[in-house]
Amino acid sequence: MTRPHDPEPRDAPSKRPDDPARRRAAARRSLRAAVALGCARLRGARGGRLGLAMAALISLGCGVMALVLRLDDGTTSLEALLGSAARGLAWAAAGPIALAAAHDRPGADRRDGIEALAAARGISRASLHGVRSLAAMLEVARVVALPLAALSVLAALLSGSLLLGLQHLAYGAALALFGVVSGVTLGGLAAASGRVAGARGRALFLVLTLVPWGLADLAGDSRWSIPGALGAFLSFAARSAGGPAG
Repeated sequence: MTRPHDPEPRDAPSKRPDDPARRRAAARRSLRAAVALGCARLRGARGGRLGLAMAALISLGCGVMALVLRLDDGTTSLEALLGSAARGLAWAAAGPIALAAAHDRPGADRRDGIEALAAARGISRASLHGVRSLAAMLEVARVVALPLAALSVLAALLSGSLLLGLQHLAYGAALALFGVVSGVTLGGLAAASGRVAGARGRALFLVLTLVPWGLADLAGDSRWSIPGALGAFLSFAARSAGGPAG
């Protein structure tokens, strides 16, 4: 005797529209898309374009300098050049991007319909603040860490010896970590400044960054400020990787 056909077959639990796993997966995809859009919008801002241009200019200049030093001196350490590149990228490349992230991104998103689009995708306004912060951190970190990683590989190839090449790679890994820390610190502070102060977010970001730096420098210990703390972390990373401190 055959089993009668079920006129209303039930879907498997993993394919039900109300399956919690499917909802979580859809939410994760929406958040990833929102972060990617936030990064793209930040790169397209005036400060983002300036930061990317400065990163390319600094990377090209340091690359040419590395080639010149290799041709003149043969086997030579390029760690001092990598350290200078890290400081230049943290100021000239990461700075404009952080200022762009601090300039009332919530207002720009409302004006351009991004908040409405996010709401249609199930992303709340509170989650959108987190998305902006993460996008700012990622863009600042990329503009510092990626050029430093590429320059460290170039320095390893031009080092002229296996041991020196490995030292350059180790130092480059430490510098990439410096880029990540810079992204979290500067990007997070910039996004928070834009959220709190709106159109005056850039001014708030500069005040929170530069005023404590000046006061700490007058007190004799600049580490009690964001630029000073990042400089101290860079020196620590250099010592940990066997590079020149400072």
